[in-house]
Amino acid sequence: ASEIAVPVTAFLAVSIALATGLPAALDLPVRDVLLRALPSRPVTDVAVVAIDESSLATEGPWPWPRARLAAIAVAAREAGARVLALDLLLVAPGEGDDVLAASLAAMPSVLAAGLDAKAGWLLPAPSLRSAGRLAETSFDVDHDGVMRRLSATKQRDGLSLSALSVVAASLATDPERPVPVGRVLVPDFRHRPAGVPVVGAADLLAGRIDGALRGRVVFLGVTAAGLGDRFVTPGSPSGTPEPGVLVHAATASCLLAGGLLQPVPPFASGLLASALAVLGLFAGRSPGPRRRLLLGALAFVPVGLGTPLLAAGVEFPLATLTGATLLVILVVEARAARRGERDVARGAALRVEELEARRVAVHEMKTPLTAVRGLTQLLSGFDLSPAERARVVGMVGEETERLGGMIESLNAVEKMRLASFDATARPVDLGALAARRAAAIGAGAPGRVSVEAGEGVSVLGDEAFLARVIDNLASNALKFSPPSSRVRIAVVRKEGDALLTVADEGPGIPAAERERVFGRFVRGTGAGGAEGLGLGLSLVHEVVTWHRGRVSVRGADNGTGSVFEVVLPALGGEP
Repeated sequence: ASEIAVPVTAFLAVSIALATGLPAALDLPVRDVLLRALPSRPVTDVAVVAIDESSLATEGPWPWPRARLAAIAVAAREAGARVLALDLLLVAPGEGDDVLAASLAAMPSVLAAGLDAKAGWLLPAPSLRSAGRLAETSFDVDHDGVMRRLSATKQRDGLSLSALSVVAASLATDPERPVPVGRVLVPDFRHRPAGVPVVGAADLLAGRIDGALRGRVVFLGVTAAGLGDRFVTPGSPSGTPEPGVLVHAATASCLLAGGLLQPVPPFASGLLASALAVLGLFAGRSPGPRRRLLLGALAFVPVGLGTPLLAAGVEFPLATLTGATLLVILVVEARAARRGERDVARGAALRVEELEARRVAVHEMKTPLTAVRGLTQLLSGFDLSPAERARVVGMVGEETERLGGMIESLNAVEKMRLASFDATARPVDLGALAARRAAAIGAGAPGRVSVEAGEGVSVLGDEAFLARVIDNLASNALKFSPPSSRVRIAVVRKEGDALLTVADEGPGIPAAERERVFGRFVRGTGAGGAEGLGLGLSLVHEVVTWHRGRVSVRGADNGTGSVFEVVLPALGGEP
C-alpha cells in the first residue's frame, strides 16, 4: 500500500500543480535555456525593413511623411516582397494617406492596430483601413518579462483582430484560411530574432539590397534606439531586449516553418511522473551501489527525454518532472535507509537470539550429558546386581535418547533454513497427510486422537517437514492433556487458505504466554512436571514460517484446553 501511494501521489501532485500553473516560474526559464541550447534554424522566408539610426540620419527624424512610407512600400514590392506588414501605428490621418493606401493595396499588406487597456482599439486612419488586412501588434509577456506566447486573436468592443505575425504568415500561404479564435500560440524561437535578415529603409530606397527581400514576407518597423517597443524572447541572446518588429518577423518565420510548441497536458505529465515513480521504486529494491546508480540515472531521465521532445516541438515541464523525480528518489533512499536500519536491528536481534539459543542449548545438553556421565561411572565403579545394572542401562538409554532428540530437532531447523522453498516445495495433500499422521500417533494412544480432513486441501511444501508439524502439535496435545481427554485434528479450506487445527482438553496456555511458547527452549507454566525440551513448538514455528504461513494458539471455545492453528496458502480450487 505504501508503494502504491508513491506513484499515485506523484501523479496527483504533478497534474494538479501543472493545471494551476504554479510551477511555471521554474519550468519556463529551464525551457528557455534548453531552447537557446538547441541549434538555431535559418530564417529564409521573412525579412525586416528597418527604420534604423542610419536611415534616420539619411531620411530625417521620425515620424516620416506618409509619402516616404509609400515609397518604401513600392520599393519593397519591386524588390519581390510577397507580403508587406507595417509594424507602425498610423492612427492619425496624415497628408499622403491616399498615396500610401494605393501603394499598400497593390500587394498583400497588413496594417497594425494597437489595443490599449483603457482606450480600447487604436486603429489605422480611416483612409488607410481598406488598403490591407488589419492586425493587432501586442504580445503576451510573462511574469518575468519574457515574451513566450501570443494570442492568435484578441477581441474587444465587438471587434476581433488576429496577431500581426499570424496575418502576415497566412497571407503568404493561404489568405482564405481562418485563424483559430482564442488559441494561444507558443513559438519555439529557433528562428531567432537576431537571425532575421534586416535591410535599412534608406538602403531599400537607394536600391542597395541585392535581392534580400525577394519572395519573403517583409515587416516594416522601427529598430532605432529609443524608438519602438523591445521584447525579450527565449531566442534572445543573454536576455537582451530586441526590437518588436524583429520579434514579429521571427514569430512569423516560426509559424511558416511549423515551429510551434505543443504543450503536454497536465494529465499526461502526471502519468509520466507516476511512471518515473514506479521506476524509482523498482530501482530502490536493488542493493546499495546498484540502487544509487539506477536512481542517479533516473534523475536525468526528464532532461534526457524532454530535450529531444522539445526539439520535436513538444513543450515539456522539465523542472516540474525533474523535481518530482528527485523527491521520489529522496523517498526511495529514505525507505532504503529505514529498511537498512531495520535489517541491522533485526540482524542484531537474531544474533542475540542465536547466542541465547546456543547458550540455552549448551545448558540443556549438559543435563543429559551429566546424567549419562554419572550413570556410566556408576556402572564402571560399582558392583551392581543384574536388576540394578539393567535399571541404570535403561536410564542411560533414556538420557541418550533425550539428547539425541534435542540434537535432531536443532539439526532439522538448521537443515530447513538452508533449503530453498521454491526449489524443494511440492504439492502436498494436507488433509491426507493429517489423516495418516493421526492414525500413526493414535496407535500409541487408542481412542484419544480424532481427525476431520476435507478433501482436496493441498498446499505447496515439504511433506516431511509438514508431517513434523502435525506430529509435534499432536504429541504436545497428548502430553499436556489428561489421560482420558481427546485430541482433535482438523484440516479445512478457508478463504483460499488451508487451515490445520489441533485442539486439546489440557490446562491451556495463559494469554500472556501464547506468543512466547514458539521460542526455543520455552516451556509454558502449564507444562507442570511433564518432560520436554521446549523445542517442539519452536520447530513448528520455523517450519510454518518457511512454508510462508503462520501459526498461533488460542484458548478453546469451551474454556478448557488450547487450539493451535496453522494457516498455509492453499493450492487451486475455490474456498
